[in-house]
Amino acid sequence: MYMFGDLLGLGGLGVLIGVLYGVPVVVAWYRPMVAWWSMLGLLLAATALGVGDWGPWLISDQLPQAVVMFTVALVSTWRVTAVAYLITLGAGVLSASWVQYRWPNVVLAMMIWGLSLLTATMLGHHLKMRRLSTLRVAEEYGKRRLLEERARVARELHDLVAHHMSVIAVQAATAPYRIKGGVSGEVAREFRDINAAASASLGEMRQLLGVLRGDRDGPLTEPQPGLGELAELVESARRAGTPVRMELQEPVPELGASVSLTVYRIVQEALSNVIKHANGAPTAVTIGRDGADLVVEVVNEAGAESASGAGAGAGAGAGFGLVGMRERVTLLGGELFAGTRADGRYAVRAVLPLEGK
Repeated sequence: MYMFGDLLGLGGLGVLIGVLYGVPVVVAWYRPMVAWWSMLGLLLAATALGVGDWGPWLISDQLPQAVVMFTVALVSTWRVTAVAYLITLGAGVLSASWVQYRWPNVVLAMMIWGLSLLTATMLGHHLKMRRLSTLRVAEEYGKRRLLEERARVARELHDLVAHHMSVIAVQAATAPYRIKGGVSGEVAREFRDINAAASASLGEMRQLLGVLRGDRDGPLTEPQPGLGELAELVESARRAGTPVRMELQEPVPELGASVSLTVYRIVQEALSNVIKHANGAPTAVTIGRDGADLVVEVVNEAGAESASGAGAGAGAGAGFGLVGMRERVTLLGGELFAGTRADGRYAVRAVLPLEGK
């Protein structure tokens, strides 16, 4: 070791500092700023200890310094990188002024040293910007693929579902006039209900298609359903063969548009599950305040048509209806339970906070 140090004209202490310069190079790939501080400390320490004819411009010192500055520029902002470079340059100038009496060409050596560090720093910054640019391109590509997929889904919904719903609406509206001998008043009302339900579904589907296509030509002006439409929703469930009893707290709580719409959608989905999985089961819809919260509960007995006894809470482990309810409730900061209660009945229970309402 000492022979190697003597060949370089630095001595044993210089060799030790040279070995220590390898530490920041290793650390730089994991903790670039820690490596930079270590490198800066070694640079000043070598000057203060007066190691032979040491200078920051020596190739043995430039290489680790360049590697450290490269990694700092690769992971840091341009402001942090610029400050680190200027501080390093200042420390080098300070060191050069300390040992300049030993070097006749110290100015030229410092210029070469500063340019080499600047080159390493600019290269690291350039690679960082290329990497960020690649990530932005990938992100934009992902967004474009998402929009294309939404447009494709919108086209399929329009071509498949919307067409059939339109046919159902038209057939229900014209059936009383096309059936020979006419129909009874009860049957005519049933056809009108089918037509109204199909038309309402078409309206909501048009809004959904607009969202999927990214249409932003203007705000939606159609009123959204809420508490005021619950009575009609419950009545439609009764006509479908499910005895539903609704209890709405008096006075009716004042709700914002988003909360009112969420309540309507929860009851709508829960009643749809009852009709689908436990049609004919006695069902109770209860809405009221509990302190600062609004509690919405739909509870049903096991229906005669249900093989599994499911109902309002059916699909607790799968399906998109329950997922949609959970998302709406979560957005409002509430909680949702859907499943079997301790008494064996099936329930959907949502608790929505009403602070500030």
